[in-house]
Amino acid sequence: MCDSYVRRGEGVSRVIGAALGTRSADGARCDIKSAYAIPCHERDGEMFVDIEFHRTMLGLHARVNESERVVGWFSCGTLEPAARALAHEFFAKESAGGAPVHVMLDTEFTSARAGDLLRAEVGETVLAVTDRESGESQSAGVRFCEASCEVDLTSATKIGIEALTQTASVKGDDDVDGLRATIGKLAGLLAQAQEYVDAVASGASRGDAAVGRALSSALSSVPELTKAQFDKVFGDSIEDVQMVQYLTNLTKMQLTLAEKLHTTSLLV
Repeated sequence: MCDSYVRRGEGVSRVIGAALGTRSADGARCDIKSAYAIPCHERDGEMFVDIEFHRTMLGLHARVNESERVVGWFSCGTLEPAARALAHEFFAKESAGGAPVHVMLDTEFTSARAGDLLRAEVGETVLAVTDRESGESQSAGVRFCEASCEVDLTSATKIGIEALTQTASVKGDDDVDGLRATIGKLAGLLAQAQEYVDAVASGASRGDAAVGRALSSALSSVPELTKAQFDKVFGDSIEDVQMVQYLTNLTKMQLTLAEKLHTTSLLV
């Protein structure tokens, strides 16, 4: 889920996908074990989902895990109520054994605990209206009820999520703002280290041998460069970064063009 949100296309503010797992015999418990994102977009108040992609991924997944079925769906990022209802109606047709579960991922990491990053709700159709001409039933609305959600994380994943929730990462509107924020953070850490060394040298505070060895190791790893050498290394690095950005944008443009030419999106 996190990977699909990070790899979302340019200008895309949300990601939805299918949640697969198992459901208890009475339908009261769902164990979601895997998920995959599904390309979709909105136009004129209607949601279009790449059904062919969904069918292909579901078929490939069934070859590996025959016992897992679609039990719900997930969303990352902001999702409007109308779009949420449309997506839920689609997955209600795909879900087996009960009402689909909607799992929401907090992409802003507003919660301090790793277990609160996910919320789950169960949605049911409030009223079904039958079209006289086509004879098909159409839902008039969806009611969502919050469900208890328990997150089972591995040790490595738990450590990573806790580090992300505790560390405030600053992201600017462009690369210059991001570089400025990184340099400012580095300058603050250097000032903190200098204050510690000055306090120990003056006898104001007691030194720690482990901290001293860490500072000595960090200083010894810094290469000794002249101003001309540093300017050359920095300039070469900037050129490499610009080349990577150019190739990345070119690849994104080609993938977007290929998706528009070859992907068939069907109306939900």
